[in-house]
Amino acid sequence: MVSSSSSPQPHENVSVILEFSDGSFDNGFSVKLRILEDGVIIREDNDFPIIPAAPAMPQLYDSWQNTSLENSRKLQAVPAQITHQEVDTEAWKERAEALEQYCRSWFKHWAFKSLRDCILANININNNQSIPIIIRCQAENNDQNELLRRIPWHTWDLFTSLKNAEFALFTKFSKSVPTLAAPVRVLAIFGSPEGGLRLEEDRKALELLEQRGAQITKIFEPDDDTLSHLFFDQEWQILFFAGHSSSEGMSGKIQISTGICIPLHTLEKRFTSAVTKGLKLAIFNSCDGLKIADFLSKLNVPTVIVMREPVADRIAYQFLLHFLQEFSQGVPLCLAVRKGRDRLESLQRDFPAATWLPTVCLNPNQSEFVWPDDIIIPPPPPSPFLLLLNSLSRIKSFLIRPQMMLALIAVVGIISVSRLLQVNKCQIFPSTCSKTEPPSIDNINDFISSGEKLLINNSVNSIVKLNEKYFAFKQEGIQAFSEGRYADAVASFEKLPSRLTKDPESLIYRNNAFVHLRNTNYPNLPIYTIAVAAPLNDNAGFDILAGVAQAQDIAVKQGMNLQVVIANDRNQPSQSQQIAKKLSDDEKILAVVGHFTSPNTCEALNIYSPNELVVISPTTTLVNIRANPDCGDINKVFFRTTSTSYIEALSLVEYLVKPNGLNKPQPKVVVFYNKNELFSKDLFTQFNDIVTNRFDGRIIASFDLSDPNFNSNQLPPQVKDADALVLLPDGRTNNSTAWEKAIDIIKLNRGEKYILAANTLYLQEAINKTQNATVNRLFIADDWHPKQCGAAEFAQQIRTYWGGDLNGRMALSFDAVTAVLKAIELSGTSVNREQIKEKLSQMANKPETAASSATIKGLKISFDSRGDRKEITAQPIFTVNINLKFDLVKNVENVPCQNQK
Repeated sequence: MVSSSSSPQPHENVSVILEFSDGSFDNGFSVKLRILEDGVIIREDNDFPIIPAAPAMPQLYDSWQNTSLENSRKLQAVPAQITHQEVDTEAWKERAEALEQYCRSWFKHWAFKSLRDCILANININNNQSIPIIIRCQAENNDQNELLRRIPWHTWDLFTSLKNAEFALFTKFSKSVPTLAAPVRVLAIFGSPEGGLRLEEDRKALELLEQRGAQITKIFEPDDDTLSHLFFDQEWQILFFAGHSSSEGMSGKIQISTGICIPLHTLEKRFTSAVTKGLKLAIFNSCDGLKIADFLSKLNVPTVIVMREPVADRIAYQFLLHFLQEFSQGVPLCLAVRKGRDRLESLQRDFPAATWLPTVCLNPNQSEFVWPDDIIIPPPPPSPFLLLLNSLSRIKSFLIRPQMMLALIAVVGIISVSRLLQVNKCQIFPSTCSKTEPPSIDNINDFISSGEKLLINNSVNSIVKLNEKYFAFKQEGIQAFSEGRYADAVASFEKLPSRLTKDPESLIYRNNAFVHLRNTNYPNLPIYTIAVAAPLNDNAGFDILAGVAQAQDIAVKQGMNLQVVIANDRNQPSQSQQIAKKLSDDEKILAVVGHFTSPNTCEALNIYSPNELVVISPTTTLVNIRANPDCGDINKVFFRTTSTSYIEALSLVEYLVKPNGLNKPQPKVVVFYNKNELFSKDLFTQFNDIVTNRFDGRIIASFDLSDPNFNSNQLPPQVKDADALVLLPDGRTNNSTAWEKAIDIIKLNRGEKYILAANTLYLQEAINKTQNATVNRLFIADDWHPKQCGAAEFAQQIRTYWGGDLNGRMALSFDAVTAVLKAIELSGTSVNREQIKEKLSQMANKPETAASSATIKGLKISFDSRGDRKEITAQPIFTVNINLKFDLVKNVENVPCQNQK
């Protein structure tokens, strides 16, 4: 049991998780309690009595549900669905009361009382806060789990004691996203009104959000193409659906138009795009939505509101109206759902158990959504092009006669066609228009900061998202830093506890402010400045920044005044070159850690080299980079803590062919790569040479992932003859096309063939998108793993700083800073760029001068005459375990100090 006393001050977000497991309604359940404050577990207890058996529960529930199926927005096989009361109300009411009374009696058991008292004693909230009581069902039998999720939990007297509590269903633990931001963009989809649904009432209820500044796009009975454009080409914070639905199949179904039903899993890529662009809340005001909620939670939709059972039409729109009345006035989401549910009590005479149905499904780490205070006046009505699109979605036949086309053109005839296509089409379908050019040299300063400006904003696509309170503290610190008030800046940044925010930018800015403050008090302690250049819109950029921030923090605590300048290259080669120019012009900067991909590093080296500014890359693997004409005359300023593409390819091929690996001698492989990108092309070259010339293997076919004609919707026929597939996508240097196609191939393979992959797929994101298709089938080689011997101490250090996933980018970025610090130490009092370059170069012939790595105990950080890392001559191999995490699979010869699994 883990426990800590609650703070005397209420926390912004308090939630309770009750995990039921190891049992059944016949035998009772084990229960575990977690209480979270602001996303941090403050109490964890599994020392409770066994929840008693309730053997009559399944039969009572089935009896009630079978009676209530008639009156709903549920998908059925008949064309005209019954949406009004046509059953014996008294029988329905009796069965609902019998189930509810049985639950009340169950909840009176002293085991539930013990849980209730513990919860009441360990929470501290304001009157206007809400408390989600999140039910997590972990019984081995899925039928037991389903019933646990559907019983009327609100009848427990815990909810009488806690007026602000609302029961919710657990989805999964994932990172919290920022709350809703004005203007809130809402996509409202209205499906078929078949069966007499009064969807107009739902539309009227949504007007409450428009009055509070929401920008709502309403689409009626859309076709598939319309859905694609709306999901892929627009950004939404809230998705709303009203119509018929069910939990049939693997993901549930919705009826988008008369006679047309869509399983939600067929929209997976569209939903994934919407989540990437900022979808936060999905509301399905339709029937039987638990499968829908389960599916959306797997795609990382933070919060979903559904009806747990078939719901009568009147209940659906009445709940929506009452819920939105509360939510739009600033009531936290879960409390607004409770208030909306309570208002349904007046309907229970005609609709027994009406208050049971609306349900929130959420991620416990998610800060509760609250409607933003800032009311932004909605823009003018949708453009004529969008109105035209909506009209076209209603047309059932695509065979439009010329006369009909002329009539449609007449509708928008008063509008300039050129302006319509140039402006409105670009707003609706941005992918069809030219992309924004990279920033000019005049505003490149907006992407470089040592603490005086914000680089990682709080937008949906940001790699770090802070809640409003912490984001305000961060902005206070930046303002103070920009004004030279370093003590105030330190104080503001220290209000952001790293265990909650996981924000490397804030940690770097805090230490920069502290360094200046210490230098003011002790002028004899000089400030040494380095820079980190990485894409701050990408998870890989977070890893690089986190490794640098961690190394700086330790150095500052040890007494060194190390300042770090952050530069966001956005993974664009042209911007990397502009970044390099600005960093080179700042004479205080002694070295740069970065960039992420080989093309970006090469572009930047063309600038760094003549300015003799050292670059140490934790991720650039291009073989013979100094001889590559694209990288210019490097002039010995380039070093790397990672190994090369040759080492990566060799490690993969050896694992493929050797008996202690996949045991495929003389293998036949099919390769997928991007022939127009440096890293991918280089890795393919190395792999081809090693597999054919050293191991007598054969590449029976190769495909260019960047080719627009390459179809990633089906596997090429050559795959059936291959021993393995080889996926070598780039690191999304210019776009994500090749990377996403590689994901498609993993899905299509369905775990049938082994897949060897580039380290660009060494991301949890890749697992999340492909799930079980990767388990013990996807193999990746990289330079560091927390299970290597000597890595445990640093792995724990990473967890302390950042929590969550550990990977080599963090470790190798830490090593890069360690190498620079050693060069500063060796330079004595004459620290300058020339000295840094000289001290790093001399490690080729004087290994005794090399720094010791903290990431793997006993390992050195030294470089040969080409600037390559000397110590790493082979890489460990990772695969995906049954928990959908990367794991070490075997001992590879010559891998430094690696334990066998």
